[in-house]
Amino acid sequence: MADTLDTCARELLEVMPLVMQHLRQTMRGQAAQDLRVPELRTLAFLRHNAGSNLTDLAEYIGVSLPSMSKLIDNLTYRGLVSREPDVADRRRIRLSLTAAGETELTAARKAAKAAFIDKLTQLDHGDIDAVTRSLHLLRRLFVNVPAGTVSRRADSGLC
Repeated sequence: MADTLDTCARELLEVMPLVMQHLRQTMRGQAAQDLRVPELRTLAFLRHNAGSNLTDLAEYIGVSLPSMSKLIDNLTYRGLVSREPDVADRRRIRLSLTAAGETELTAARKAAKAAFIDKLTQLDHGDIDAVTRSLHLLRRLFVNVPAGTVSRRADSGLC
């Protein structure tokens, strides 16, 4: 069992960067507003967690507060994210996706999905079913967020 777990963990570590690289290439190839993966993940997070603050986002994306602030400044300037003062705490700024941000996210998600479909067509039906079942299992494993972390929907990670 330990060997099987080790092999599975090793495969995850090897495959996940390849999948993300494919996604990055897809995002760079888009003619739209040229979203990078961290920007895409930020928009997806805000779609499911409207009103989040900079700290929530920085923790989720895995960047420092100054880096997240710069990323949000850029998305706000481009009209994809709005900043609103929190009525309960004046020191806090609530972030939300704008209509333009929703449109951009939808377009980026559509392009990413098409690129994944194109890649998956290289597999036969049985392999596609196996990948789908495996992804459902992984989602189930990673949906349970440990106590003390930011609450987020399971599908906010990417799109």
